[in-house]
Amino acid sequence: MRLFTNILKEVKLGWRSHFFLLTVGLAMAYFLLMTFLLPEDLSTNIELVLLTENDELADMLQLDSSESQASLSIVNSREEMDSLMNGRFNSIGIIVKGSISSPSIELVFQGHEDAETKEFIKLFVATFLAGPDVEFTSERDIEYLHEIQSTSDKIPFNKSFLPIFLMFEAVMMGMIMVFAMVFSEKSQKTLHAYSVTPGKIWEYLGAKVILLALLGIVFTFILTPLVVGLGADYFILIIIVVVGSFLSTSVSLIVASFYKNLSQSMAAMLALTVVFTLPMLSYFSEGFSPWYLRILPTYPILFALKGAVFPEFSSSEISGLILVAIEAAAAFLIAVTTYKLRLRKG
Repeated sequence: MRLFTNILKEVKLGWRSHFFLLTVGLAMAYFLLMTFLLPEDLSTNIELVLLTENDELADMLQLDSSESQASLSIVNSREEMDSLMNGRFNSIGIIVKGSISSPSIELVFQGHEDAETKEFIKLFVATFLAGPDVEFTSERDIEYLHEIQSTSDKIPFNKSFLPIFLMFEAVMMGMIMVFAMVFSEKSQKTLHAYSVTPGKIWEYLGAKVILLALLGIVFTFILTPLVVGLGADYFILIIIVVVGSFLSTSVSLIVASFYKNLSQSMAAMLALTVVFTLPMLSYFSEGFSPWYLRILPTYPILFALKGAVFPEFSSSEISGLILVAIEAAAAFLIAVTTYKLRLRKG
């Protein structure tokens, strides 16, 4: 009953402190960012600019400028090629010289291409000039270790930030807000006043944890439907957000107990935030997942969020959250013990 009373008190204080308004505002800001500022597709297609020295070579290649597609432009002179390439950053020039019996190729690069791109273009041109009679390996003879998704069947670049933003606000929102709440109450000696009442410390801290979990859920249920609609697994999403918020808030309570004001704790708060956001490196580079990133609690949280909001692209594996939940419970117990000891010292 006292826990419920403390929760109501924290909700009222959070409402008066505009925490709910801030949560809604951040959710809308992130939605506008993903919708209007971040592109859906970040890939850049290479455009080839082709120049042949004589009509016989053009006939051999069976090309005509009227049939050229957007990825292939045909020009009639080197000056036209230079002019076209100067206006198109991702274009690469191909000049076919010589005779039909002995053609030679000159490639014109922009200068920013890496070695892999240059080798790919060389292979493409060699294959292109080999003609239609060249036999290639049959698709039946190719074996794939994993099922390959089509290029159109992938998460849009702008929407891929949704798990990141959910982890930032719905899961890690407690960090900044807890520091603000704790130091505000320290200046008013609220905890000392509470300690002389029949209330328990765990009820006092638990109410703050629950408030910030509620804010995380509010944020999640505003931003996620705006971005992916009803396609997300919202039941799993609630579990992930609650567990993650419980952990981040408990850890923040521990750290905040060792400082007197917000300015003194700024370095620790920033360091904690940076460490907890490091798994983003693996999120955007899935082949890079060293052990020191996998042991961070936000690593399974981030990838579980991805599986929950994009269930058609990745599995919503939440088995890793069991360890995170244990860590969150341990962090909360440590926070309660720490505040008890500091009250006794005070």
